Amino acid sequence: MLRQQAYRFRIYPSNTQADLFRRTIGCCRLVYNLCLDQKTLEHHRSAPRRLSYAGQCDGLTELKREVEWLRVVPHHPLQQAIRDLHRAFTNFFEGRARYPSFRRKGENESFRYPDPKQIKLEEERIFLPKAGWVKLVQHRPVEGDVKNATVSMIAGDWFVSIQVEQEVAEPALNHGPAVGVDLGVEQPITLSDGTVFALPRVSLHERRRLASAQQSVARRRKGSKNRAKALRRVARLQAKFARRRRDAAHKATTIIAKNHGMVVVEALKVRNMTASARGSAEEPGSKVSQKAGLNRSLLDIAPGKIRAMLAYKAPWHGSRLIAVDPAYTSQECSSCRTVDAKSRISRSQFVCTNCGLIENADVNAARSILARGLGTTGGRPGMACGSSRAGGRKQEVAPAKARNSVLQGRE
Repeated sequence: MLRQQAYRFRIYPSNTQADLFRRTIGCCRLVYNLCLDQKTLEHHRSAPRRLSYAGQCDGLTELKREVEWLRVVPHHPLQQAIRDLHRAFTNFFEGRARYPSFRRKGENESFRYPDPKQIKLEEERIFLPKAGWVKLVQHRPVEGDVKNATVSMIAGDWFVSIQVEQEVAEPALNHGPAVGVDLGVEQPITLSDGTVFALPRVSLHERRRLASAQQSVARRRKGSKNRAKALRRVARLQAKFARRRRDAAHKATTIIAKNHGMVVVEALKVRNMTASARGSAEEPGSKVSQKAGLNRSLLDIAPGKIRAMLAYKAPWHGSRLIAVDPAYTSQECSSCRTVDAKSRISRSQFVCTNCGLIENADVNAARSILARGLGTTGGRPGMACGSSRAGGRKQEVAPAKARNSVLQGRE
């Protein structure tokens, strides 16, 4: 089977190369916004035309004849900006995303080289069109054929993500045990077998440093150089936290996917869970600061990112990923399946009001999640519905017995 994988490396461009990269980012942003504005205006006409990707690329050629400084940057990244716009519209019309919005300076600053023939990778350096050889820190070998390269700037640092494709053998079915995964505030990742992965959190001292940096931004005059310096300081701190969180999540998810034949997670709606409790002027919310602190702790774990990592790592190791309904998993007894909010006596302690089970709250929730996952497969890990294993077909979803067993305690 064909496996696509990305390698991300730190690059150190010279001043001239960094200036070219910044120009390319700005030009891609301009082309994207112009094409989006064109499609939006065309939509409001009485007889709108259908603007295709090829048609807008032809318009890009005409635009480069009129605007001289657009010819300084590589041409392919500008075309890729238009392709990204049309992909965004496809996602919108298929219900996967919102209507495309205009790109702003300082957000998602990146561009892509799509032609692998123009990219050369050697030890400690990479060749990029119009930039030449750029110094690269290659901390791991790149396996596979290079398909494209994306250059990005994060908090003033430059990175390149190299997407490769290689032919690998079909992974053997992972015969490891099934496991349920609970993501919580008290313990970031808890498995049904009692294993706990303590992901790094932002400490109180680091939060104070971040708050001090954000206060500095608020005191600076908008548009001043000192404000730009303060913004870079905030961005560097947040980028540091993100790198540390991502590295720990990668290590934890690799261990989980490699050692278990079926991984059961909750289908959490993180956006809804981390919504603000502020309310409106007419109906103000309550306990706003407490909810804000809970939201920070939950986002510090990045549950959406962990689930996304498991989704693509599970097929690599021959395992399966199952997402189940998260309703009442923290209140359900993993032994008798009774659902009672009074059983959760504290954040870390669970005592069942029906059978008297005493268990760690997160371990109990992970076991309930596992039971629901096994319920959708008839108790057989090898028959996972909606299997994410590479090469597998989605099977018909049988009537779920998990919900019925959960509701038995209510009757």
